[in-house]
Amino acid sequence: MHHGKHLRRLNRPSGHRKALLRNLVSSLIEHGRIETTVAKAKTIQPIADSMITLGKKGDVEAKRKALGYLNSRDVTIPKLFEELAPRFANRQGGYTRIQRIGKRYGDNAPMAVIEYIDGPNDLKREMITSTLANKFKSTSTVSVTELLNDEQKVKDLGLSKSLIRDLKKVQFSNSIESIENEVQNKMVNNL
Repeated sequence: MHHGKHLRRLNRPSGHRKALLRNLVSSLIEHGRIETTVAKAKTIQPIADSMITLGKKGDVEAKRKALGYLNSRDVTIPKLFEELAPRFANRQGGYTRIQRIGKRYGDNAPMAVIEYIDGPNDLKREMITSTLANKFKSTSTVSVTELLNDEQKVKDLGLSKSLIRDLKKVQFSNSIESIENEVQNKMVNNL
């Protein structure tokens, strides 16, 4: 029977597909964020999460498995075990985020950015802070902490519930003060 054998074949033979996935995961670990198609991003997401789990184990067997899978080992292995694993030490899973960015010019393929969350260049954090900076231009008396505590100010500014939900998600990994400072810096730079 053919039950339980579904996987995204990505229109490639098995050897080409395995090499493609290894290259994509290695690039993701090396750069922290890559732009690819949605299907490829969804395919590499569990592999990228399992690499972080290997990095968190940190034993000899985990390093051997990572060495056997990743490319450009002199860059990716130290980054995985020394930088990414401590960053996600308190997180139980969900280390990556897929953010859709539209269609590719030429073949109209749906594109996405896959990235490790809570990084210095977190895409969701950048989008939230720039949106809040644009909303705060007219009223400089409102702060991010007031937004989280007062629903009436959220309605007065015309902010969506999804923006506040995303702000609460970003708040778990970043302090409110750092988000507040980043919003203030973007407000000053945009003026």
